[in-house]
Amino acid sequence: MLKELRSIFQKIPYNLKLFLAVILQGIVSGLSGIFLHYLLKIIEGIAFGQSEHQTVFLTDGVSSSRIGLSLIIVGVSSSLVWYFLQKKSQIFSIKAQMKDETSRYKLHFLRQLFHSIWQIIAVGGGAPIGKEAAPREIGTLFAGPIGKICFLSKKDQIFLLACGAGAGLAAVYQVPLTSVFFVFETLGIALSIKRVVLVGLTTYVSTYTAGWVISDQALYHIPAITWSLKEIWIIPLLLLFLTPLAWLFGRLSKEVSSNRIKDKRILLTLPTAFLFLAGLASYFPHLLGNGRMMAQEVLNGSNGKTVFLLFILKALVVLITLWAGAYGGTLTPSFALGMAGAALFGMILGGDSQPSILLMGSVCFLSVTLRAPWSATGLVIGFTGLGLDSLPYLLVTAVLSYEFAKMLDRFPWTSILCQKSKNKVIR
Repeated sequence: MLKELRSIFQKIPYNLKLFLAVILQGIVSGLSGIFLHYLLKIIEGIAFGQSEHQTVFLTDGVSSSRIGLSLIIVGVSSSLVWYFLQKKSQIFSIKAQMKDETSRYKLHFLRQLFHSIWQIIAVGGGAPIGKEAAPREIGTLFAGPIGKICFLSKKDQIFLLACGAGAGLAAVYQVPLTSVFFVFETLGIALSIKRVVLVGLTTYVSTYTAGWVISDQALYHIPAITWSLKEIWIIPLLLLFLTPLAWLFGRLSKEVSSNRIKDKRILLTLPTAFLFLAGLASYFPHLLGNGRMMAQEVLNGSNGKTVFLLFILKALVVLITLWAGAYGGTLTPSFALGMAGAALFGMILGGDSQPSILLMGSVCFLSVTLRAPWSATGLVIGFTGLGLDSLPYLLVTAVLSYEFAKMLDRFPWTSILCQKSKNKVIR
């Protein structure tokens, strides 16, 4: 029976098979997004007694002892999980799976799947890194079998892997159009009308599927913003202040990710990193999680000392956690860091930063760390529910910061830092 079905499927015109593969990929990625959504709520409920969907600040009303215990448990268990997952085989990043040479090695499907799921568990328990890597990786992981089942060519199988990454991002954040930009800007896929249509089909199907459960409401509560041309004059000063900081964080995060500890030392380094985080969280609980609490705290109007410490400490704990052996994203932490950096910039100028300035700081930081100005702009709009009137201001900021970061790459004094960062890792 199975052989007959395979025979029938092989007789289907190739373009139709590619279309079916793309639709199937969107459905699978959407369902994966729903699973991760519920998993995150469950873990947050166990760790903190509530989820981020029930309260603005996850740690509100939670005792320091409960937060500390949660972090210690997550740190110890994460060190054991990632040590044994990597003990005898390699964990492949998204870009590594898209390379032809990856086929020489055996990709352990269940191992890769559990690795991605554990990232959500770690973030739900308080890890200070982003959750967006997991749905992208799972989307890519399922794209492999789907491409083979649909008898796609090797070239289109690799393309479907990229579609899976975009569909995963679209599902969890409900940003289908932005995810199209993400695929072409960050994954090195050649641009064509056919591919744009196919990627769009995947992301929109994934968004629609996950949308049955995952809300498309804005993640952040932002006061009404009136954009005016006076923001244009502040952009150059903001970029001069914030882009070098974003560039440095982006370089360091790639460096620690490509050199993260994977051997027996992880059994010591990762619990120690979480113990350090637990100590900081007793004073600054908004450092926990993917950066959502920190960004909202800045939006609500924190004092200068608090914003400065949150900026420095959030960058520090993200880098330490990744170096110590954890896996996760830097997308939402970058959003929060950009907002805090813009708030510091406003205070240096001697006034309170308007929400518009904070959001331009976020898009600047994201554009530099992602190296994707269109994706960064779409994400900021999607996260905050801004209207299209914000698009010119955010896009100009994103493009200029992106170009400024490329100029920084060419400076001679950056060669030492860049030397070990050539092997870029997407997480």
